[in-house]
Amino acid sequence: MALVAALSCAAQEDYLSNVRYSADSPAIFEKVAGALEPYKDEPAGELIVRCAKEFLGTEYVASTLEIEPERLTINMDKTDCILFVEMCLAMVQTVKGEDPSFETFCRNTQNLRYIDGKVDGYASRNHYTSAWIRQGEANGFFKEVTHDLGGRRFWQELNFMSTHPASYKQLAADETLVDEIRRVERSLKGDCWILPQADLARLAEGVHSGDIICFCTPVDGLDIGHVAIAVEQDGQMHFIHASTKAMKVVIDSQTIADYVKAHKSTNGIRVVRLK
Repeated sequence: MALVAALSCAAQEDYLSNVRYSADSPAIFEKVAGALEPYKDEPAGELIVRCAKEFLGTEYVASTLEIEPERLTINMDKTDCILFVEMCLAMVQTVKGEDPSFETFCRNTQNLRYIDGKVDGYASRNHYTSAWIRQGEANGFFKEVTHDLGGRRFWQELNFMSTHPASYKQLAADETLVDEIRRVERSLKGDCWILPQADLARLAEGVHSGDIICFCTPVDGLDIGHVAIAVEQDGQMHFIHASTKAMKVVIDSQTIADYVKAHKSTNGIRVVRLK
C-alpha cells in the first residue's frame, strides 16, 4: 500500500510539474473547495453560483494565457471573462468528483480548455467559445439550451483569427498555425441559435440561475464577445462576470436583457445549462 501511495504521489507531482500555475492558486483552490464541500450534492447550477460568489473581487487581467511555450496555465488570483466561467465550472466538476484535489481541478480545466483535452501547442486551445461549448457538450458537462428557449436560427462562419493573424502574436510568428486555426474555424461553420436582442426581455425569462450566458457579437467572423454566469437578484436575472469596467469579478447591476440592450457590441445571447 505504501508503494502504491508513493507512486500516486509521484504521478501527481509529474503532472503538476507541467502545469504553469501562480503561487497562490493551490491555497485559493483549497479555500474555495472547502467552502463548496458542504453543498457538493446540490444541482450543478446552484453550486456554480456559490462558486462564482467565492471569487467576487478577483482582479480582471487579460491575456494571462499568452505565454510561450503553450502549457496549461492556472491563475486563480486573476482572471478574464471566459477563464472565470471555466474556473468555476472546473471547480464544480472537481468538488462533485471522487478526488477533489488541485491536480484534479487542473485536469478538469485542461479538458475544458484544450481540444480533446490535449495540450499540443497554441492551436490546440479552444480559442472560440463555440468550440469550447461544442467540446463541453460532447463531454457531457453541459448542454446548450438556446434553441429550447425559443432562439432564432442563424448561419455561423468564423474566420476572425485566420484573417487577422497580426492581432495574435503566435499566429504572426508562425504561418503554419494560421492553417491549423483555419481548420478549426471551418469545423465550427453551420447553424447556430441566438436569443436576439429584440426578443430578449421576453425570452430571457427561461434563463435559470447558474446558466452560462454567452453574449454574441455582431463582429464579422467572431462568435462570442463576453461570457458570464446567470444569477437571480431580487426576482430578476442578473449575472456574475469578470468585468472590464470594474476590473474585477462582480455581480452586474444590470439584468441580462438590459446589458445586451445597452451594448452595441452585443446582439443577443446563447445559453448553456450545466448537467
